[in-house]
Amino acid sequence: PAQERDKLYQELVSAREKLEKKTEELTRLTRLDPLTSLLNRRALNTDLTKIITFMKRKYVPVCVVLIDIDFFKPINDNFGHEYGDEVLLTLASTLSNVVRESDLVARWGGEEFLVALYNTNLQDAQYYCNRIHEAAQKITLPNSKNLTVSIGVAAIEPRDLEDKDVIAKNINKADNALYKAKNNGRNQTQLG
Repeated sequence: PAQERDKLYQELVSAREKLEKKTEELTRLTRLDPLTSLLNRRALNTDLTKIITFMKRKYVPVCVVLIDIDFFKPINDNFGHEYGDEVLLTLASTLSNVVRESDLVARWGGEEFLVALYNTNLQDAQYYCNRIHEAAQKITLPNSKNLTVSIGVAAIEPRDLEDKDVIAKNINKADNALYKAKNNGRNQTQLG
């Protein structure tokens, strides 16, 4: 009976380990964009909500950066969707390499990415955005043109923290700045 009990115990431990591994894998899959392996929209909102909770106790500047690939539809139309996916993967990798570990990077949808820069004011965010523009332009398209992106930035201010829709309002502010960048000729950053 002792040997049987040990055997059952080992089987139970093994089953539990497999279950924990599967749970971890599923959690990862529900948080990541399937193409780029960046955070998805839901995961970014969850993680940013945690940061906002800390910011209410001790304010730290955070900027929301919305990045959109310029003329992405013609890239897909002219070079194919597989090539469009390559561009998304390359830019995702570029963004991951430019940010710090404390920052959040997500695929926001389509050809849009969202980055939350922790402990970063607007001036520092502008520096970061310049690095994104430089890195994006190193991606050369089959027609020998370089990839460009338009960027909108919003800083989460202490007064914003009173608002329960602080994330949505700042993403909206960044989105409006992004539209301004698009309307002003693309390949630039606008601060919201």
